Amino acid sequence: MEKTPFHDYHTARALEALPCEDRFAPVYASSNSKIYPFQIAAADFALRSLYQKGAILCDEAGLGKSHEAMLIITQKWLEGRRRILLAIPNADLLFQWMELIDEFYSVPYVVLTDRAQWDAVVSEDEPNPFLQDAVVITTYDFAAGHEDEATAVPWDLAVFEEANALSAVYQEGNQQAKALKRIAGGAFKLLLTGTPIEKNIMDLYGLIWFIDEAILPDEQEFLARYLRRPERYPELSELVRPYCFRTLRVQAQSYAKVPRRVLLTYEYTPSPQEQALYDLLYAYVNQPVKRAFPEMDPYDLALRLLGLQGSSTAAVLQTIRGVIKRLERMPNAAMELAQWREMEAAALEVKRDAKAFELLSALKLGFAMIQKRGGARKAVIFTESVETQSMLLPLLEGQYKTLLYRGGADYSAIQAFKGDGKVLLTTDNGARGFNLEESAFVIHYDLPYNTLKLEQRIDRCHRLGQENDVLSLAF
Repeated sequence: MEKTPFHDYHTARALEALPCEDRFAPVYASSNSKIYPFQIAAADFALRSLYQKGAILCDEAGLGKSHEAMLIITQKWLEGRRRILLAIPNADLLFQWMELIDEFYSVPYVVLTDRAQWDAVVSEDEPNPFLQDAVVITTYDFAAGHEDEATAVPWDLAVFEEANALSAVYQEGNQQAKALKRIAGGAFKLLLTGTPIEKNIMDLYGLIWFIDEAILPDEQEFLARYLRRPERYPELSELVRPYCFRTLRVQAQSYAKVPRRVLLTYEYTPSPQEQALYDLLYAYVNQPVKRAFPEMDPYDLALRLLGLQGSSTAAVLQTIRGVIKRLERMPNAAMELAQWREMEAAALEVKRDAKAFELLSALKLGFAMIQKRGGARKAVIFTESVETQSMLLPLLEGQYKTLLYRGGADYSAIQAFKGDGKVLLTTDNGARGFNLEESAFVIHYDLPYNTLKLEQRIDRCHRLGQENDVLSLAF
């Protein structure tokens, strides 16, 4: 009989009722978190076979894949299989994982993301810092940069956060992903990603290949058989079903509180000065000869230049000045140099972006709607450019306690926002795994070309633990 979501739910409920000596009971005892049935079902799915080489937990973002991973990590730890590696794509997510373990679980961990931490745990008795009686948390870069030491450990379990970054592992040039696969070795590989398919089904191919190269046919055969061949998707589904577990919000909302999304579009009109700059940029993109971008496709160049102006005049002005410097060093470029200097002059005529002016009105509108729903007056504003952030910061600071985050291991801005901050101004680095359920208001100041980025942004606030409907406002 085919296993349905109902069977997973039934299994999860049965696991909850097991006596203390059986599976997951010790995990519950060591956790302060509320665990949902679909999370238990996901953990049970990953642990169901001693012989399978790995699993992909790919719930929609915001449904607690990190808790599912911690159920598995804690279970393995309590069973005595304690060579456990937790790899995250960059140090941005380190704080969140440490906070999760400290607050909800009782397994020891060691962080290895820089040389100082390395030196702190190395000793004459044990010169390999990756060999610890604790979960080792590291970044992709740091692990790959110390492959010899990391590979020397016979890992029982290797967990990879944001595993979509590993999907190109089968390709010749992706050395980091290949190094991480070698490091994991014969360990059970647990891949966490809310987006197992970002561009096409070859992303899914790569994730399965990372777990076990023998599961699917070779790259060319898989490509020919399944890429854009929907009539064969049922066949592909049967192949990957034993390795992928995915819960959708619509499936979870019957037994977990999942708030609604309210999607808003905020229209604005560029000023005459902004329109004049746009016209100059657009004319350049469409001219047949472009010495500054001789090999760039007009479509891609339009995305780049007009996208920058769509972010802010400050963002495109920086690029304009960079192009001018490049043309000044090129022979026979006087005519094009004059074009770009005209663009620079047009950009300097823009004293204040129309969108920036409207942002304050959008915040007031959104905060009023949030308060009516009982939510806190907090907003997360996403931009694609740090120059745009720098332009907006003084504008916002005059009215709201505003925090700025651009990525990196300093999480003080995130922590301050979770406290008494009102506005978090961030690039898409802030959309990489952070839990920001303290806010129910997301503003897309810039619209990214990749719509999955929009989803990842909203998911920072629209997740388990969110008590209010989430407003998503796009300019």
